[in-house]
Amino acid sequence: MIKRKQSKPELIASYSLQAVLIATFLIALWKQEWIWVIGCFVAVFIGFIPSLIHKNINILLPWQIELLIATVATLNMVGVLLNAYYIIPGFGEITQFFTSVLVAFLAFAVIYILHVYWDGLIMDKYAMAFVVVLGTMASGVILEFVKWFKLFGTTQTSVEGVLTSLFISTLSGILIALIGVNLIKRGEFDELTEDLGKQFDSIMKQRKKKK
Repeated sequence: MIKRKQSKPELIASYSLQAVLIATFLIALWKQEWIWVIGCFVAVFIGFIPSLIHKNINILLPWQIELLIATVATLNMVGVLLNAYYIIPGFGEITQFFTSVLVAFLAFAVIYILHVYWDGLIMDKYAMAFVVVLGTMASGVILEFVKWFKLFGTTQTSVEGVLTSLFISTLSGILIALIGVNLIKRGEFDELTEDLGKQFDSIMKQRKKKK
């Protein structure tokens, strides 16, 4: 596969993710949060897997998704390692919003790519939007279980907090669903997912040849 030259937004998004990873590693060392340190090592190791197994795997995410991942990673890092969840009012809700937006965006991109490049899924754009909203709501429920049982990061201590988080997840899902449908209507979602879709299509064709 010939690597195309990355645009300026793509480079910014890519370097932002690396910068967040480095900052998280350094702050985790300072705070002696060893789980986060290990997590950074795991993230770096995953990035080197294609080289270790001598495979030309070059998955290019849309830069918008990469930037969202960097944003969510930054918010969670600041919230947990620097206690922003407890110091800054509303910080948890802001993090919840961007996390849900990322989940919804990823879900819409995956569904659309499957719809375009895989014969096993044919779905109307409004049906895609409906599934994205339901999926984002479901992810919000799972996240609340994680918070309630204190498995990771901030904890959830009240029913009002649970309802607020679920409302934010639902609102985020609806927002991305509306944006996604509008982008499909204008033909811009094809451009957004083109690189990732071509990579998926290439993988599917290779699997068919092996069969």
